Amino acid sequence: MESELKNRSYHFLNFLPQVGNFLAEKHNSPDLSINEKRLYDLVTEADLGSEKMVLDEIRKFYPHDSFLSEEFGEFQGTTGYRWVIDPLDGTTNYAHGLPLYGVSVGLELEETKQPVIGMVFFPELNTFYHAIKGKGAFREKKQIQVSKRKSLKEALFVTGFPYDRKNSLDVLMSYYKSILEKSRGVHRTGAATLDLCWVAEGKFDGYYELGLKPWDMAAAGLIVSEAGGRLSTMDGNDFSIYTPSLLATNGLLHDFLLNEFEGGINRVVY
Repeated sequence: MESELKNRSYHFLNFLPQVGNFLAEKHNSPDLSINEKRLYDLVTEADLGSEKMVLDEIRKFYPHDSFLSEEFGEFQGTTGYRWVIDPLDGTTNYAHGLPLYGVSVGLELEETKQPVIGMVFFPELNTFYHAIKGKGAFREKKQIQVSKRKSLKEALFVTGFPYDRKNSLDVLMSYYKSILEKSRGVHRTGAATLDLCWVAEGKFDGYYELGLKPWDMAAAGLIVSEAGGRLSTMDGNDFSIYTPSLLATNGLLHDFLLNEFEGGINRVVY
């Protein structure tokens, strides 16, 4: 299996910059097509074009692998490997001309439903994060680790809000207010994969969000884990990319945040 993972990882580490170039070129287009899938949830022609590039590459070189992609949906293969793809994370940022967006490709073992490869490329930040399970996490060729901060007053956190946030706005704002009062700050970048990669690199000390999808967590979640971080749901259960609740921290501040969330999870967003 190790050689299979290295092969797939190496292949896409070399391929994803092509997708990034496509996204960056489209980003500069004055007539970029933007549509609303549902309230607050956008899709652009760049999402669709990026997804097609990634799926075409999988079909060409790994035609018997399964995949799950945000816009296309699912394909069931026979190898036991499943690609989990977000062709453009941070679409709202992208649509508004912000550089905080990326393309995310994860690979999971279908038997265990656990990610074993994670790769996220941020074209306009010119930054590539990647990990293979058991081999550490990297920004380009440099190994990265989560922060060592354990003092709450020195900690910097990051969060995001689900598209259907009307159902949970009060509880989300109560979390935000409570954590903001006790920490150095709570930021929002608008791209879950970027939040997670910056936790892995030690820029942020923790991240939480409700309403996530598998493609938001598959690649970047593994990167956090391989960087020494801790992952769970916001109610303290085991992490799964198929449970739309995520808490990712440097480990030292994890229990503090779990205490903040205890009893307050709004199940409507599930």
